[in-house]
Amino acid sequence: MSVFRWLVVLGIVGFLSGFIGPIVLAPEANQGPMLGIFITGPTGALLGAILGMAAGMARMSAQSQARALVTVSILVTLVTLYFCVPAARLSATIVDAEVRSCVPAESLRAQTIDHLNELAAARPKPEQVAWGEKFDQELTAKPGVVIDAHVLRDAQVFEKQARWNRGTKFATAWRDNAREERYFAVNSLADCANYPAGSRSMLAVTGNLGTWRPYGIAEMLGLRVAGPLPADSAALLVPQVARPSEG
Repeated sequence: MSVFRWLVVLGIVGFLSGFIGPIVLAPEANQGPMLGIFITGPTGALLGAILGMAAGMARMSAQSQARALVTVSILVTLVTLYFCVPAARLSATIVDAEVRSCVPAESLRAQTIDHLNELAAARPKPEQVAWGEKFDQELTAKPGVVIDAHVLRDAQVFEKQARWNRGTKFATAWRDNAREERYFAVNSLADCANYPAGSRSMLAVTGNLGTWRPYGIAEMLGLRVAGPLPADSAALLVPQVARPSEG
């Protein structure tokens, strides 16, 4: 069996696995079939050339090479399909925290606008944005307060993305990770009365930092969003009993 046959067979196997796999297993993925075109196809061909030369140097019989080629083809297919399965997506970080202080978000309006203007002016192409107007609009659309909290521990809730288990959530174990954090906190009333100093609660934290241009009020403040713990996430954390406050 020639090296050329190993190269062609494994190249085709790698290409088809990487081309069809994402279409079937992860249709929402941006890369899609490019995996087969640019990665698994060429890699399969290279692997075939190497293994073909190795089989020739080992003077394997044509029958043994045929069996080995089938086995390697199956392995290449399985490995490629494994990496095509989309990873679970982080849904929220659950923090067990004690509120230190709370202030209305509008009290930070002036310094937030100044900071945004500085960032906009420092861009390669300076931007002129009516940040004051945008701040007011976003805060009206999504009212909230800013809290300083002492986080005692945290856990993460992930949502599975594969076709056969999409939407299924699971939580990691609690992790001791004491730190001071500031969040843009929301609830049905968006009032500091709901976050009294010294109170202990579980909060679901979402959002990303460093996004430009910031659109939501939390992004403008440079904070992640902390909200009430959703019922489905709370159910996942039930077996992990909360410990008394560490003071």
